[in-house]
Amino acid sequence: MRVKTEDRRQAIVAGAAKVFLEQGFDATSMAQIAAQVGVTKPTLYGYFPSKEDIFLHVMKKVATELLAASFERLAPGKDLGQTLLNFGEHFLASMLQPDLITLRGIIMTEGRRSGIGALLFDKGLAQEIAKLAAFLATEMEAGQLRRAKPDTAAAHLLGMLESEYQQHLLGAASEPPTAAQVSQSVQDAVAVFLRGYAPAA
Repeated sequence: MRVKTEDRRQAIVAGAAKVFLEQGFDATSMAQIAAQVGVTKPTLYGYFPSKEDIFLHVMKKVATELLAASFERLAPGKDLGQTLLNFGEHFLASMLQPDLITLRGIIMTEGRRSGIGALLFDKGLAQEIAKLAAFLATEMEAGQLRRAKPDTAAAHLLGMLESEYQQHLLGAASEPPTAAQVSQSVQDAVAVFLRGYAPAA
């Protein structure tokens, strides 16, 4: 009896990511993933019980882990404006990665029908967004921001960061934005956010 290994699990996730990115969720089969990775279907099922489970792990690897590095930049007690700029630039640059845009499109297409969208949000992205809300709550307590619902404030900030790039996030833009464009967009979004949540005089 073969023992499961983490290296093989990660190799399966990496191979599955390649197939999902090329063919989408619906057109991908467990047989195709097994062939891509070079394992048998029984071996594949030994690691992952379903295609949905593999896709969840792919998204967590490509999206959640990538975005987690953004949320790790949220350190209370430092200059708030600069902290939000550092967070915003990393977050937006991550969201605009081609692979993440493709996977986001798959989620938008298949998420409601298969339930993958809700599952991914609950098990990954929601936990990261909660870190932003907690950070903002701390800044509100410290008097750096006006008191409000932290979850709402987090949604406002993330929405403003993405607002100029809907065409890119939908995969409809012909050219990716430059680093300078992303930086300026983040500066504008953070400035608006800080004015809107400025503490009372």
